[in-house]
Amino acid sequence: MPNSSSGNPNFQYSALLKKHLTFSDDRLEYDAQELLRVIKDSKDVIAAEPSLLEIQLPCIVVGDVHGQYLDLHRIFGMLGQGNKAGQVSRRYLFLGDYVDRGPNSLECILTLLLNKLAYPKMFNLLRGNHESMAINKVYGFYQELRDRFNEDDANILWKSFNDLFAYLPLAAIIHGRILCMHGGIGPTLNSLDDIRNIKRPLEEPNVNQLACDLLWADPMIDLKGFVPNTVRGVSVYFGEDAVISLCEKLKIDLIVRAHQMMLNGYGFYCKRKLLTIFSAPRYYPEKNNKGAVLRIDKNLKIGFHLLNPVTQTTRGESRFRNDFAQKDDDSSYMSRQGPTDSTSSAASNSSDPNNNNASGLPPVSPDSGLFLQKK
Repeated sequence: MPNSSSGNPNFQYSALLKKHLTFSDDRLEYDAQELLRVIKDSKDVIAAEPSLLEIQLPCIVVGDVHGQYLDLHRIFGMLGQGNKAGQVSRRYLFLGDYVDRGPNSLECILTLLLNKLAYPKMFNLLRGNHESMAINKVYGFYQELRDRFNEDDANILWKSFNDLFAYLPLAAIIHGRILCMHGGIGPTLNSLDDIRNIKRPLEEPNVNQLACDLLWADPMIDLKGFVPNTVRGVSVYFGEDAVISLCEKLKIDLIVRAHQMMLNGYGFYCKRKLLTIFSAPRYYPEKNNKGAVLRIDKNLKIGFHLLNPVTQTTRGESRFRNDFAQKDDDSSYMSRQGPTDSTSSAASNSSDPNNNNASGLPPVSPDSGLFLQKK
């Protein structure tokens, strides 16, 4: 887990951060006024950041979390951040969708915000499509606040969180080579400056077409260009040619996005020019999907850590520490042609989703066992 100290002895939220980094099966208790202070201070830090973050190497990229607090603990518990107080050895980039669906949206978003306050250069948070009022009022976050606070406090907190979400950056570029966002690309994206020039706050990102696509767009197999995203009812589907064209135009090697559940936690598309990463295992219990976290080292070597699904019979510390598979044999090296398999024989690894056509992009039937659309 991250250290409870920020390295600053005057860090005012040390006790609250420590509480979030201690294992518990139970929901945490909160004081609404203290949370409002955390939100305000976090907003001040995040609002000062650009719409396009520039991330250094090495780093860890995390996809959808969706209120799965114990799985967030698993990620931190296995990847760690060193043992010396005040030192952080891992740089994280989270791709959004921190709230909704899962039972602990509040713990998840507060854990990330407190770490952002403690280590602002090491914890980088992008906006997902669920970090919007119209979505998180319907899909769980608002109701969770109503269940845990009195009506007045719940409404104030919900509004305050969404005021903060409106300032979250929309994309990140890693080492000038890897473009990351929650959703995908759209026809109005022609340069990195197009992202940099998006003005925030954006209360509802759908008013800006590029922002909407960065949060909502999906890839589609056997498609050329862009077509309306009829399943989601917003944004677009984009084809392989659009991915290749944009990579050439922006002089990048890889696009990394989240937004869609992958049975194996991740999947490549478009000759490994596009990667989907999804970090919430057992998101669909009936599919028993894995979660995945992307690791990029200082030499642009990429690999994956897989989170096996946790069942209801697993209890205690083992619930998040066991069944975590480190996939060093899936490592690849970045080249100007995109990720290429290293000598670790990743191409022959039967668990690689790309080997069984599990880069799976809509419309793929859920019965295929490859890929599921999510709102």
